[in-house]
This record gives sequence, C-alpha cells and structure tokens, in this order.
Amino acid sequence: MFNFGELGNMMKMVKAMQENVERAKEELRQQDIPVEVGGGMVKVVVNGLGEVKDIFIDEQLLTADNKEILQDLLVSAMNEANRRSKEVMSEKLSQVAGLPTDFGGLGKLL
Repeated sequence: MFNFGELGNMMKMVKAMQENVERAKEELRQQDIPVEVGGGMVKVVVNGLGEVKDIFIDEQLLTADNKEILQDLLVSAMNEANRRSKEVMSEKLSQVAGLPTDFGGLGKLL
C-alpha cells in the first residue's frame, strides 16, 4: 500500500534541495573569479556561473600591431576563466547535493 506520509517527506526534501541549489547559485553569482594572462596584460573576472563581470586590457596591447596577440590573450583568458568557473560551480553544487566534489569525474563534464 502506498504511504502518502513518505511522499510528503520526499516532497519536503526535494523542496529543501531546490532551495539549497538556488541559494548556491546566488552565492556563485556573487563570487569573483579573476584570471590574468600575458603577465597581467589581460585580466578577466567572471562569477561562479561563468558570467563575465569585467575585462582589463593593458593599453600597450591597443595597437594594430598587437591585434593578434590581444586576440590570443583574450581567448586564453576566457577559456581559463570558463574552466575555473566550472570547477567552482561543480564543487559548490556537489556540496549542496552532499556529493563528493569529484563525483567520478562528473565535474569535468559540466
């Protein structure tokens, strides 16, 4: 026979987990992850959700001669910022779910 009390408890647990995930996402949104490349000539700041918050470009790079260098540095900075934000997000969401931070390499898939 089906026990409605157990269903109610399960629904409460699901609701609590959803609230924890939303709280974790807000914390990630507020977290700054700075990345510097090219000896600090290009800096990118993303939040824990991977959203770009700020970009700094050294004025020396703002010439036509440095166009390719600047493009390469921006790509490198954005890729590194993306990688770091995924690590931070995976760790945070694993904590909320009560899972190990490297759940069988699952974090690498995010």
